[in-house]
Amino acid sequence: MKQVKKFVGIVSLIVWTIPRTTWADEDPNTILDQIRSATIEISQPLNARLRPENGDPIPIKLQFKGQEVQYEFSNPTEKLTLELTDSSSVLNQETVGGQQKVSSEKLVQRVRGTDVAYEDLALRFLHWRNARFEGEQRVRMLTCSIVLVQPLSQNTQYGSVRVWVAKDRGAMVKAEGFDTQGHLIKRFEVISAQQIEGKTIF
Repeated sequence: MKQVKKFVGIVSLIVWTIPRTTWADEDPNTILDQIRSATIEISQPLNARLRPENGDPIPIKLQFKGQEVQYEFSNPTEKLTLELTDSSSVLNQETVGGQQKVSSEKLVQRVRGTDVAYEDLALRFLHWRNARFEGEQRVRMLTCSIVLVQPLSQNTQYGSVRVWVAKDRGAMVKAEGFDTQGHLIKRFEVISAQQIEGKTIF
């Protein structure tokens, strides 16, 4: 049986949480829109860690500017900028020639030798429109709506991703990725939150 890779941390699950109204019609895209439309402004850079279940944490410096997230790795230096919009997410890398969109081939590659791929940092699955509502479940004391999303193309490591979204915050608190045969291959979870400049960061 293929081992499920589990990652915890704040790197790819960073959200700005504010009170949300209940989704009366439980439309899956309406639920995901709460995450897609979130913006955050924090003046200070944040130090985060990419933490695989087994292995040493990998430090990352983060900077938020509205719907833009900047990732900076060291040793060797690598700078990425994630641009989030209501309809898409674009991951760019800094090169000697300026900002360049991360290629489709690189998106499915591993980040720093971990099982986290560049497409995970890009949160691509939040913009897949082939989605269905699967009910509710309590996760870490939060009532969550469950949405299953599937890609429209084959240019991804996933056949589907199941997302848990806190109903009162519009924040993603858990996600599970499956291969095309429906086997669970990766799990992401929020493990803590902190207050920074008056905003709650998961």
